[in-house]
Amino acid sequence: MGELNAHGVAVDVPPGWDGRIFRRPEQGEVSASDADGPPAPVGARTHSVTHISNVPLTEGMADFGSDAAERLGPDDALLVLFEYEPASASTALFASAGLPRALDPDGFSPNLLQRTLPNQAGAQHFFSDQSRAFSLYVVIGSYERRHQIVPNVNAVLETIRIEPLMPSPDPIPSDTTTTMPTTTTAAPTTTQPDPPPTSEVPGGPPPSP
Repeated sequence: MGELNAHGVAVDVPPGWDGRIFRRPEQGEVSASDADGPPAPVGARTHSVTHISNVPLTEGMADFGSDAAERLGPDDALLVLFEYEPASASTALFASAGLPRALDPDGFSPNLLQRTLPNQAGAQHFFSDQSRAFSLYVVIGSYERRHQIVPNVNAVLETIRIEPLMPSPDPIPSDTTTTMPTTTTAAPTTTQPDPPPTSEVPGGPPPSP
């Protein structure tokens, strides 16, 4: 598939894999009929979501990819890079610096899945990078084959690049008559997001970002 680059995130998608980088529209940016899912709730801010998998990705996927996880075979994997508010980067939950690039196969567990499915296992890491806050959530199709699957996941992680956010433009002085053009971003969207996966046994309360 080649390189994907959007919203300050880039990744080289291997042959035979599928990927997408998107941001759900906020209220007022586009109407629901202009996108492949409803906009965020009123007042909610949205940030980048990256999906990479060796199963085809469908339009309107949930943020944490439960749709794709259901279709994973025993040699398949799903990577989700979910971005939170930049202010969260300075909190304890995101204190780990830098995207993890070498996941330990033995760090995967059936108890770390957002939704428990037979034979599958998951891993999740919260971190900050370029003053941005992220969760990396990975699902593999077979816990027994984790030592064969996770090296393929790590090869994808090695190619991910995260850029600093663009600074906000300086305010226009009040004594000027210059009118700045405005634009809206009609990016692909998802259905209502899944709750973030947790490190607890499924059914427990999710962690607070």
